[in-house]
Amino acid sequence: MRINTNVASLTAQESAANTNKAVSSSLEKLGSGLRINKAADDASGMSIADKLRTQASSVGQGISNANSASALIQIADKAMAEQSNILDTVKSKLIQASTSTTSAEGRESVRKDISKLLEQFDNIASQTNYNGTTLLQKDATTTTKQDELSFQLGENQTFDVNVQASKASNTVSLGGGSDTITTADNIGVGESLQIKTDALITISDTDVDVDGVDTTGTLGLDLNVSGKMGQVTANDGDLTIDATNQSTEIIEALDAMALQSVIDGGDFSGTNGTYTIASGGVADFGDLDFSAVQLTGAAAEDTIELNGAAIAGTILTITNNNADTTKPNKGQLDIAGTGMTGGNLLSDLKNLAADGLTAEKANSFMATIDEALSQLNTNRSDFGSTQNQLESSIRNMQTTQTNLKAAESVIRDVDYAAESANFNKQNIISQAGTYAMSQANASQQNIMRLLQ
Repeated sequence: MRINTNVASLTAQESAANTNKAVSSSLEKLGSGLRINKAADDASGMSIADKLRTQASSVGQGISNANSASALIQIADKAMAEQSNILDTVKSKLIQASTSTTSAEGRESVRKDISKLLEQFDNIASQTNYNGTTLLQKDATTTTKQDELSFQLGENQTFDVNVQASKASNTVSLGGGSDTITTADNIGVGESLQIKTDALITISDTDVDVDGVDTTGTLGLDLNVSGKMGQVTANDGDLTIDATNQSTEIIEALDAMALQSVIDGGDFSGTNGTYTIASGGVADFGDLDFSAVQLTGAAAEDTIELNGAAIAGTILTITNNNADTTKPNKGQLDIAGTGMTGGNLLSDLKNLAADGLTAEKANSFMATIDEALSQLNTNRSDFGSTQNQLESSIRNMQTTQTNLKAAESVIRDVDYAAESANFNKQNIISQAGTYAMSQANASQQNIMRLLQ
């Protein structure tokens, strides 16, 4: 029997220390509700649970994004609904103005009323926004259509939901596309013409003589084109294309075209939104849908051709950017072609001069209203389809998030029934260990009998 080293006591102390750690760990789990409070509790389980938690958190943010996107679309939809009401009212007033029982004074009152209504139509387009993002046109002052909106609904790009209206919902973009154009059609300085065509059209700056004043060809071409141009030919001089205001996707496509053209020795060159079609050259833009791309001719009396034969039902809006109005009809553009249909935009009706609304004019603008309503409904349909997609995504993500949290809970959360049983076991063992240490210390007292 030895006194200096009480092995029995040391063994009991070691067991008691281990048991106390187990009791402490069990109390921590019962107190926190978590089976894994530190990596040492379950290293691999913690790694899996943390990954599931991150995924569930990302899905939760996606749900928040989708709800915000749905609210955005609702704002746009309600705004376009009011615009549709305005167009309904305008058409009723045009019908009123087109009948012979309405006097010239009455038509002038109708014209003023229509102008105010369409002014409000544009106010809606410029002011409708979500958190500063204008929804019905590019921005508060730019009347071209808004760039594609993208709503991130998950960790991966494949969960993006995209929407883009086919046209801006303002008087500069809507209307037209109703009247058949059989002869050359003139576009004055600052004016726009909307054309539906799947044929070849020619645009030139061959201005006409008025009252003996020569106004021909000193400005060159300067115009904006919105829509799908198809093949573009620069007949008489280099044609400069300013696409710096286009979307990133369009600029990347144009850069790729220019690079391929350089490799193949073609006619199209440039980069980063600024390009040139060499004189006599052709560039095929295929299905690219431009938003007010600027075309500028390098020489006077240039002529360019836009060939949309391969693009069925394409709609082009052409705006004359020439600004020299010092002579009658100076800077006018001529459009010629076959198989084209076009018509007045809502802006032409909005900006009618005093006493400019005749019965015939009122009747001709009814087709413009019908076309504008059709285009506006197409926009609403695009937004509505996206909202349905968003709502479906929200339901799916809510289910996904619930299942992810359930999977994490299985790994991370404590099972109170099992852990309370474990705690009681460890607590009893701890009490037994304390008794064992007292007995180990007491057994040493037996040595004293040997020394008596």
